[in-house]
Amino acid sequence: MTPETLPGRIGWIATLRLAWRNLRRNRRRTWITAVTVSLAVLLLQLSIAVMIGVERQSYDNLINYQTAHAKLYAVGYFENREELPLDYTLTDLDQLQATVRQVSGVAATTPRLVFQASLSDGVDQVACFGTGIQLTGGDTDVFRIPRAIVAGGFLQPGEEGMLLGSGLAELFDVEVGDWLTVLTKTRDGAYEALDLPIVGIVGTGNPVIDRNTFLVSLETARYMLDLQEEATEVAVRFSLGAREMATLRALVERVEQLGYEVKGWREAEADFLAFAAMKRLGSVVMLSIFVVLALVGVTNTVLMAAFERTREVGMLMAMGLRAGGVRKLFLTEGALAGLLGGAVGSLVALGLIAYLASVGINITALYGEMDIGYPVKDRMYAALELGVLVAVWLATGVAAAAASLYPAARASCKPPVEALRHA
Repeated sequence: MTPETLPGRIGWIATLRLAWRNLRRNRRRTWITAVTVSLAVLLLQLSIAVMIGVERQSYDNLINYQTAHAKLYAVGYFENREELPLDYTLTDLDQLQATVRQVSGVAATTPRLVFQASLSDGVDQVACFGTGIQLTGGDTDVFRIPRAIVAGGFLQPGEEGMLLGSGLAELFDVEVGDWLTVLTKTRDGAYEALDLPIVGIVGTGNPVIDRNTFLVSLETARYMLDLQEEATEVAVRFSLGAREMATLRALVERVEQLGYEVKGWREAEADFLAFAAMKRLGSVVMLSIFVVLALVGVTNTVLMAAFERTREVGMLMAMGLRAGGVRKLFLTEGALAGLLGGAVGSLVALGLIAYLASVGINITALYGEMDIGYPVKDRMYAALELGVLVAVWLATGVAAAAASLYPAARASCKPPVEALRHA
């Protein structure tokens, strides 16, 4: 026997038909509930899409301008990286890079020399970070600094000059062609000063670079620091289709045999990832409150329907329908109300997310120069993920069914005789 013909039971098809018919009895109340749910789902979908989008932008920004996919260090450097020590440097760079490039999934490598410095215009002096980059191939294969030039141009091989972060340029009120003095110390503690012209201004959206960093050629950095063919790190970019974690594991196995350390960008930026996770959780919790309030409307709708149809329910139970069948009927009504509202909210969200994924949100107009905590430039873009949209919509239906548990239980608990006497 099928569930449709078992005594005291009704199958899912019949339940769906009855539930849909019952929702249509009071269309005004149903649509008010659905609209309430749809607004909550709309806010939730938009928030999730923007959150995913801005996190992806942040990850791309970090990889393209600051961390690459991974970096190689001398043993002990990463532990003391906040001090930017020059006592832990890499040598035999050509051989090391050749070894790294043999790892499957590695696309490019480049040495860099990061050091503590100060910039001065003769009046003010600001502490910052200097970065020596390789101009004859390498750095532009790993990092995307040329894309972020907002004034002037990129350094050319043999050219004396610097690329200055846009925040530092604004702080000193300088432009391309102006000169600044670089003050730093060698590994032995001797002070060095060098006047350099500003060749280009870099605006990445990453405050570590824009507000705290200038870039010079690797040769210039070595000259100021009195170092030979050395670097503090070798940055590594993975191939486009490479599996990140598998490539990183293979790289670690290969390089640690040579006595070096390898740190992936996720480990290097663990603090930022923790911050992003905390903001994500806070946003979801806050928006979930709106969803809960909307589901209260579902509970109210189903509860009122159960009260209005007490005699009808009593008649069905007197004819043999079990309490479980009554509960299933009201739970299905709640789920359908949630799915209806969720569908409306998700469809509207789909259009808005598609627009925001293409046009973006102008964060400069919203926040000005305020640091929003994410390394993104100018605009935030939403991420259009159909799987996430569908998952949120289905979760809304499940949550609406859960919100109908109390009304369903109340409707099924009355004895048939008492229910039939209900006025």
